[in-house]
Amino acid sequence: MDEEKIREQAIRRYEKGESPKGIYQSLGKSKAWFFKWLNRYKHDGEDWAKSYSRKPHHTPRKIDKDMEQTIIKARKSLEKKLYAQIGVLNISWYLSQKGITLPSTATISRVIKRNNLVRKRPKYTPKGVNYPSLEVIQSNYLHQFDLVGPRYLKTDGRFYSGNIIDAFDRRGNVNPMRRQTRIDVANALIRSWQTLGISSYLQMDNMLSARGSNRYPHSFGLVIRLCLKLGIQPLFIPVGEPWRNGIIEHFQDVFDKMFFRAQYFKNFNHLFQQAKDFEIFHNQNHRYSTLGGKTPMEKFSGNVKLLSRDFNLPKKLAITPGHIHLVRFIRSNRILDIFGEKFAMPIEVEYEYVWATIDTAKESLLVYHDSKLIEKFDYSLPKTSIDLSKIEL
Repeated sequence: MDEEKIREQAIRRYEKGESPKGIYQSLGKSKAWFFKWLNRYKHDGEDWAKSYSRKPHHTPRKIDKDMEQTIIKARKSLEKKLYAQIGVLNISWYLSQKGITLPSTATISRVIKRNNLVRKRPKYTPKGVNYPSLEVIQSNYLHQFDLVGPRYLKTDGRFYSGNIIDAFDRRGNVNPMRRQTRIDVANALIRSWQTLGISSYLQMDNMLSARGSNRYPHSFGLVIRLCLKLGIQPLFIPVGEPWRNGIIEHFQDVFDKMFFRAQYFKNFNHLFQQAKDFEIFHNQNHRYSTLGGKTPMEKFSGNVKLLSRDFNLPKKLAITPGHIHLVRFIRSNRILDIFGEKFAMPIEVEYEYVWATIDTAKESLLVYHDSKLIEKFDYSLPKTSIDLSKIEL
């Protein structure tokens, strides 16, 4: 018996009062198959049992209504899933897992725009001034770090989160904490390096808990000293330019919208546990257009040197040999600000970015413009260690 007659037989049996389940099971068919042909019978007229041609009928910039609705439904379905992304790449991947033959991503994008489903984010427009940056060539080369908070739980007070992301593969690490002290920040970084691996560079903004003391700029804080001890080079972005940490800033937005504001947390411990589930989901499932549609774990290049799980903050931390970097914009006063200390710059770098490096072994400050050394200063350092036993927790 051919397929067309099987379909007709199934509907005749249904009209005689037989149950759908009994019909499709006896024919070796699925529930979806039966209701598909029942729907065709009700709406498609005399030729309802005939198969439609599977040959694609593609017209440039045109899509059939059924496919358009399928795309819209997929988008809305993803919006309801906890932590899920809703962009074009994820819609395409989501539908492909269901065995649906898809149009191009450009067509999916047009459908989303045409139906006013785009969520727009403001974009930073470069000012035309060269910005010194690192070429990220592999996993664990550059990590970006930032703090979220304070955020508030309805029944359990405020919290912060020290989040970090790999600039090459976008693997993220989430560390909720009650406070944002230098010890809390340092412990968050330790947990990150135990999970993601130790990076060559750690890029962050100029938060006091990361850099140290306004009063004693040469003393360096706990976070800088910890980085130097582990062979990590701290890199501070320009003051007042958070978009220079754009990858982690985007991740913080995802953390806020898809995690913190997407569910209810009974208390801080519940939030901490769920944060780890979110971290795993992100790294295994979020697809980035900048990664060619890959997830962080698919992009991950290896090159892992994990910090030992037994590692704890040393009781004392001295300034060890290494390098600390700062990117700064030089304004009309031609002053380079290094943690509050002022250094005069030549006129040729006015309204330009410079790259400043503190060499702790040679106790010198080196200033570069367009990769050329333009100034060198003595930069004496204290020989004392930070004694954690004397820090109030």
